[in-house]
Order: sequence, then structure tokens, then C-alpha cells
Amino acid sequence: MQQGTQVGDNGGTATSPAATGATGTATTRSHVNGGRFDFDDGGTYCGGWEEGKAHGHGVCTGPKGQGAYSGSWHYGFEVSGVYTWPR
Repeated sequence: MQQGTQVGDNGGTATSPAATGATGTATTRSHVNGGRFDFDDGGTYCGGWEEGKAHGHGVCTGPKGQGAYSGSWHYGFEVSGVYTWPR
């Protein structure tokens, strides 16, 4: 499993696992249980985090606008939401 870099409020960095095989940079704040993860391929995840994984409500977009998922996440897995795809 590859890892991304998580940046906290204190300006320090800590390594945090992202989704399986994902690489990129996560930005979070210690007083907020959420943040944004920018995948190296251009996709993003913005939403809730728990134990270094997407958890709660969030939006994940594919690289180069290749669709998106918006909905509930449970420790890195989509639970209930809507996928949208470009025409």
C-alpha cells in the first residue's frame, strides 16, 4: 500500500495511508474531522476522515473530470450515494 502525506495545523507532516494503491497529498486540520486528498492522477476526495480513510460524507472525483461519487463512506468504502458521469 502506498501512502500520502497528511498536513496538520501545527505545520508538521505525518504519513497516513490513503485508499488502497492511492498516492497523493491529504490536507486536514486537527479540529476538523475532514479534509481534502489530491490524488497524483488529478482526482480528489473532499470530505470526512476517520483513521486515515474516507468516512462520513464526501465527494470523490476522477482524474480529468471523469465522473464523481458523492455520498456516504465507511472507512474507505462507498456506502450510499450518487455516481455522476460526463457525457
